[in-house]
Amino acid sequence: MSIEQQTPTPSAQVTVGREWTGTASMVLGVVAVALFGCPWLPGSVPSQLRYLPLYLTVPLGICAIVHGIGDLHHLRGEAGADRRRARAGVALGLVAVAVPPALVVWACVALSE
Repeated sequence: MSIEQQTPTPSAQVTVGREWTGTASMVLGVVAVALFGCPWLPGSVPSQLRYLPLYLTVPLGICAIVHGIGDLHHLRGEAGADRRRARAGVALGLVAVAVPPALVVWACVALSE
């Protein structure tokens, strides 16, 4: 069997759908921002389940930013590509990364007075 016979034609090649591009970034960003609500769970929930997920917000936010920027770089130059999910993931990741240091600075300023 020659190489010409083994190579599929362009019409027979499987193309990866662009409808899922950016979804991982958006999901990571949504989960990172949603973890901010864990301390407000009812008191009957053990404290490990209420405060431990807060330590995951910054790493998940960083992952959302990295995946979103990678997807945006991958989609650069493609006409008709939907970049909204990747952009939403980057924005939510930035929120997840920026809010904890802002809260720490606010708490330090509030406690120093």
